[in-house]
Amino acid sequence: MEEAVARFGDGLGQVLLQQPQQSSQKILFETGSFTGYHSLSSGFGHGYLSAERSFRQPLCGNEEGWGPLSPFRYDFTPCFIDVWVASVAAFGIIAGSLALGWLIRWRKPNPVSKDWHFWTKQVLLGLIIANVAVQLAFQIISYPDIWYGDFRVYTTIATIVSLFVIFTIQWLEHERLRNANGVVLFYWLFLLIALSVKLRSLISQQIFAKNLPYFVTYCVGFGLSIAEFFFEWLWPKKNSTYEALVDEEECPVEYATVFSLLTFSWMTPLMKYGYSTFLTEEDLWGLSKTDSTKATGEAFANAWEHQLKTRKNPSLWIALFRAYGGPYMLAAIFKVGNDVSQFTQPQLLRYLIAFVESWTLPGAEPEPVIKGAAIALAMFAVAVFQTTMIHQYFQLAFVTGMRIKGGLTSAIYKKALKLSNEGRASKSTGDIVNYMAVDAQRLQDLTQFAQQVWSAPFQIVICLVSLYHLVGWSMLAGIGVMLVMIPINGMIAKFMKNLQKKQMKNKDARSRLIAEIVNNMKSIKLYAWGAAFMNKLNYIRNDQELKNLRRIGAGQAFANFTWSSTPFLVSCSTFAVFVFSGDKPLTTDIVFPCLALFNLLTFPLAVLPMVITSIVEASVAVGRLTSYLTAEEIQADAVVVKPAPEEIGEETVLIRDATFSWNRHEKKNVLHDINFSAHKGELSCIVGRVGAGKSSFLQSILGDLWKVKGDVEISGSLAYVSQSSWIMNATVKENIIFGYRYDSNFYEKTVKACALLDDFAQLPDGDDTVVGERGISLSGGQKARVALARAVYARADIYLLDDCLSAVDSHVGRHIIDNVLGPKGLLSSKTRILATNSIPVLIESDYICMLKDGEIAEKGTYRQLVAMKGLVFDLIKTAGQDSSGPSSQASSPTESGSETSTIIDAEGSNQEKETIEEAQEGLSTLQSIKPGPSQSSISKSKGRTGSNTTLRRASAASFRRPRGKLTDEENPSSKTKQSKEHSEQGKVKWSVYTEYAKTANLAAVGVYLVTLIAAQSAGMGGSVWLKTWSDRNTKAGANPEVGKYLGIYFAIGIGAAALSVVQTLVLWIFCSIEASRKLHERMATAIFRSPMSFFDVTPAGRILNRFSSDIYRVDEVLARTFNMLFTNLAKSGFTLVIISVTVPAFIALIIPLSAMYIFIQRYYLHTSRELKRLDSVSRSPIYAHFQESLGGVSTIRAYRQQDRFELDNEWRVDANLRAYFPSISANRWLAVRLEFIGAVVILAAAGFAVISVTNHSGLTAGMVGLAMSYALQITTSLNWIVRQTVEVETNIVSVERVLEYARLPSEAPEIIPGNRPPVSWPARGEVEFNNYSTRYREGLDLVLKNINLDIKSHEKIGVVGRTGAGKSSLTLALFRIIEPVSGNITIDGLNTSSIGLLDLRRRLAIIPQDAALFEGTVRDNLDPGHVHDDTELWSVLEHARLKDHVASMEGGLEAKIHEGGSNLSQGQRQLVSLARAMLTPSNILVLDEATAAVDVQTDALLQNTLRGPLFANRTIITVAHRINTILDSNRVVVLEKGEVVEFDTPERLIAKRGVFYGLVREAGLAEE
Repeated sequence: MEEAVARFGDGLGQVLLQQPQQSSQKILFETGSFTGYHSLSSGFGHGYLSAERSFRQPLCGNEEGWGPLSPFRYDFTPCFIDVWVASVAAFGIIAGSLALGWLIRWRKPNPVSKDWHFWTKQVLLGLIIANVAVQLAFQIISYPDIWYGDFRVYTTIATIVSLFVIFTIQWLEHERLRNANGVVLFYWLFLLIALSVKLRSLISQQIFAKNLPYFVTYCVGFGLSIAEFFFEWLWPKKNSTYEALVDEEECPVEYATVFSLLTFSWMTPLMKYGYSTFLTEEDLWGLSKTDSTKATGEAFANAWEHQLKTRKNPSLWIALFRAYGGPYMLAAIFKVGNDVSQFTQPQLLRYLIAFVESWTLPGAEPEPVIKGAAIALAMFAVAVFQTTMIHQYFQLAFVTGMRIKGGLTSAIYKKALKLSNEGRASKSTGDIVNYMAVDAQRLQDLTQFAQQVWSAPFQIVICLVSLYHLVGWSMLAGIGVMLVMIPINGMIAKFMKNLQKKQMKNKDARSRLIAEIVNNMKSIKLYAWGAAFMNKLNYIRNDQELKNLRRIGAGQAFANFTWSSTPFLVSCSTFAVFVFSGDKPLTTDIVFPCLALFNLLTFPLAVLPMVITSIVEASVAVGRLTSYLTAEEIQADAVVVKPAPEEIGEETVLIRDATFSWNRHEKKNVLHDINFSAHKGELSCIVGRVGAGKSSFLQSILGDLWKVKGDVEISGSLAYVSQSSWIMNATVKENIIFGYRYDSNFYEKTVKACALLDDFAQLPDGDDTVVGERGISLSGGQKARVALARAVYARADIYLLDDCLSAVDSHVGRHIIDNVLGPKGLLSSKTRILATNSIPVLIESDYICMLKDGEIAEKGTYRQLVAMKGLVFDLIKTAGQDSSGPSSQASSPTESGSETSTIIDAEGSNQEKETIEEAQEGLSTLQSIKPGPSQSSISKSKGRTGSNTTLRRASAASFRRPRGKLTDEENPSSKTKQSKEHSEQGKVKWSVYTEYAKTANLAAVGVYLVTLIAAQSAGMGGSVWLKTWSDRNTKAGANPEVGKYLGIYFAIGIGAAALSVVQTLVLWIFCSIEASRKLHERMATAIFRSPMSFFDVTPAGRILNRFSSDIYRVDEVLARTFNMLFTNLAKSGFTLVIISVTVPAFIALIIPLSAMYIFIQRYYLHTSRELKRLDSVSRSPIYAHFQESLGGVSTIRAYRQQDRFELDNEWRVDANLRAYFPSISANRWLAVRLEFIGAVVILAAAGFAVISVTNHSGLTAGMVGLAMSYALQITTSLNWIVRQTVEVETNIVSVERVLEYARLPSEAPEIIPGNRPPVSWPARGEVEFNNYSTRYREGLDLVLKNINLDIKSHEKIGVVGRTGAGKSSLTLALFRIIEPVSGNITIDGLNTSSIGLLDLRRRLAIIPQDAALFEGTVRDNLDPGHVHDDTELWSVLEHARLKDHVASMEGGLEAKIHEGGSNLSQGQRQLVSLARAMLTPSNILVLDEATAAVDVQTDALLQNTLRGPLFANRTIITVAHRINTILDSNRVVVLEKGEVVEFDTPERLIAKRGVFYGLVREAGLAEE
């Protein structure tokens, strides 16, 4: 439609320029009024209904011929008028038939009743058809001789046909579509435009005087058409009729009408809703089918597969294009439309100026009013058309970006679950999360720019052609300047690119460091290493990152200078050449269109370097992603899986002559020539020293290692418990059920067997307690048992247990051996392979395998190996176990139910299987938890009580929604729910802005604002000066005083550019970087000083998010957005002033327009802000879940749960896209509305100018040119203002979030100056607990209650108790990780609560339960503050039995340790923390379950060290799991439920036969 109008305007203008000079000039002028009405009675040509006897021109029987302009009146000829109508009819017939075909072929009819609305619409249409038929009759009567060959008759017939087509579409669409068909809507719109042009023509011909009946008929038809259009378009269909056919979650974009799509009105309901209430996730629409991650992920997977198959070097670019290129190509068409219409405006401006001049210049003939009106309308129409085009283009680009993000996220996740060890080695968890967070994002951002690659050159070409029409070859001067500027801009871009790369590296380094700090906060606090790490962080942040940012700021300023001076230099040089080379005066109708074109030229020029950078960044990302997506995956054929075994004693695991390596490219093998087999119903133990390869052995069965040679076969499903148990951030119950169907009976058995019932009683919400990230709220032993319960619940065929007994207390270990692992345990009919150093299990085992240096040294049954007196015998001897004894009881396996076990995996339907299984379940040896009479009666009737039934397989639960809600109702009373991430609602408070400005330095902000306004005024001054100059030239008809005018113009321009540089520099270097330095420092300090309870309730991902994305925003985005906002505010303000000065009438419009503007903006702000918040809040779970999955890859793979986790990932991504899609659509919704206001401003400026000129107000062409060239720019400025306000709002949220963390409550002060302990403290090492009680954090129960202990100097104290009795809490209390609720602890008579934390923690040594290792060198790990010299370090390594290992690593003390110490075994990590403890010169040493992960021999060596001369005069407090490690203590503390129940020497306690005796007996150490 707009094109039609534009064409009409253009055609009109061109014809008018070559206006025939006739005496009838006055008639032309008279008939050129706006409505066409005039009072002349003759001389204005022939009417629409007049015809000659024969054809003078083909197909046209009217005297005026084809025209197109009538020689008599200011109007089209009657024949030409019908060309418009005919083209609409043709559109109706052609497009209509296509639409009909589509409707019938693709849309199923639904039974929808035809209501009165439908009939009204169709009856109206029938009347219109009748009306046109009547018009046809009039025509045939009026052209009696020639009607059969006249174009006007053909047009009317075509119109009737097209109306019939439309009638059919409207009939069919009623039951096939939920909305009006696009073709129909456009048909009516175009028809109305064509008919109104025709109406004006009929009025101008005074048909109403010649043939009134025809005129009336025509007007009635016109009125009916208007009614029909509004009926079809605005009258909504009753939704209720369609309701039944709809899924509950759908996206309105799928059934919006075409106008609604073009104007984004489908967003309006959400905008309205968001204005009145705060949006939550529940209010969001579903995604349309094509955008869901499932669809996009599949599309990408297929395309990538195709690449891998067909090419040696697969290309990610081609794969992405193949998967998502379609809509993106459609976007290109919209872009062309936008580009072309953009350059029509300056041409129209030229006609407008010519029109004004015809009225103002002395001696010129004034042109008809309708011409001016047509030009103004055409400008408006072109502006509206441009808006619709550009936003359709943007929307498609963004949607493509969104699909790319979804598809890539899904691909990256799936790949992560398949990576092999080599693939993982080079990429830390942080890196892989970065692929998802950063690189996928880069490609998403590229979609906004990629089309500019062809569009920018295209725009430049159009622009140059238009310029050539205006100033001839002088434009070459301008092009020359541009060509010079392009390489300069290129160099700057390259320079910035390198800085940006460095910035990325620094950012990575910083987020890695932060991640480690957060993950190991407990150790940092225990060792009092806060200062050392803070310095490390500050070094990366201030000396590397911010230094680089300053450079980036300077580069930015220089770049700004070049590109703000480019357009100006271009215009300057062009005008100079034009003035000096020709005699033609530089008049207003050249200057202002030229300026408008130069303004348009700045965009493609500015965008090209950005496009290049964006492409370069994206190609870096593509490189990284390609290398990741093609990284090595686990060996698919490493393990052959066979069907599950049926009989007890069948072979289930077989390893033949196998050799394994961690890395397929290195020659170093972990395991050589392994031969091993395990059978159903057997317990096999794998024993060996630390680092002998026990864990590797299990992983080889899982298929995680690279198999160099040999075979591995397993039969049936696996369950795996890793050494460091992997616990998900979910409830305990979800962790155990792990995606299988919930079966309460078996669940209870599992929990009981794994000794978790007591723990559930202690946990705040029982098994609905939410475990934090990495199982943070469970103790080590609880984690291990939850992981074991997960394995048991899975009811697999083969169990691989990696040392699951080391973390639990010995009596619990006994319980687990009896109820789970042993011959009477739950798993007795399964294959169990256990890597362990626990002697009691060996006695129960069927088979033992001793590993040494990666080879099997000995294997056989317990009795055989003991008889051999080999390595295993030594191991047992070291542990001080008597070889005779209990072994005899377990010697005969036949006692444990030797009947063939019944396998219930019968063929047959699932239904049947389930019922058989349920029937059988009553009779397995597992008695149900609540045995009742029914139980025994069944067993009597079946008579098979002894049968050792195989547990039935766990069946997977069906998943319909993301994890985290297995129960429907959230339990509001639960205490451990992680606080949802707090997202502030509503407007960001002003205090945040003022706080930010203060941190940024107020003086600098003031300077910035002054330079900003100065720069804008200077730019404005340049244009005004040009106006003065061109007006002068127009008057003179030549170019007087060129030098003066040019010189001043040049000076103004350069001044403006220089001011903008100052403005950027001040902003970056003095405001933004200052602020972000202070903010980061405050937040980091606050995090370091937060109490441990903060880290227990806050997921690490959330803290990292503040340090990565929020700090990035504060560093780089915020300043830029503020700058854009203020610049555009200044621009728009100046524009409105100029227009108002030119046409004062415009002032009247400012108020309603501003009101509308503010109204739209407010609407938008509310909704957009919430949508963006939802978008960012829903983003962290994606990464959190991803990080979590990366930690448990081997577990997920072992349970073969990849699909469930992939699904979970898809849900999380979808949840994020559900917020992202409306948030980008909201931007388009806003822009379309604002640009419409902009178009109204253009219309008003042009329209008022036309009215003002035709009323002889004395308005000059220069003024009009100046005002219009600014009005044309206003749309972009207005749009930017709102967008930047929102950007500022969303990004200032980051400041708010950083400040929120900066104000976190901190722990007690590090040092209390007035109260510092003496230098030698604690010299004696006496510890006293006085009525001490404590809890982990407010609102939780007490973990220690009224503890009274006094520990004498140099005593060795053992602390024992069942898991969760508060043993570890005791050590935390000593270090004040948890503060007392009542009572206190004194050391050497000094109350520990009265001194600073640093003083306290520095003087105590600890070997914590989980050895935290940091990425870095061995030296950094032992001594991060670098206070000790090499000799000290080597000597402690020697005492810790690590010297040989460290010496063998590359670089000795400088040897690299990977993230989390992953290149040391768990036992070696424990030894590192022993070495750390020795470095601390303290008289008090706390061991927290220190030797839990160490094998028996190493343990013995350690115990000797700890009992040796080095530690003789220290007080040692040992929290023990293995009772034998503390039997020789001076005294033993026995804790139960947080209270001391016994405290005395071990001998007395055993004699007393109390709790301690019970523990000793369970561990099998007591003589009966």
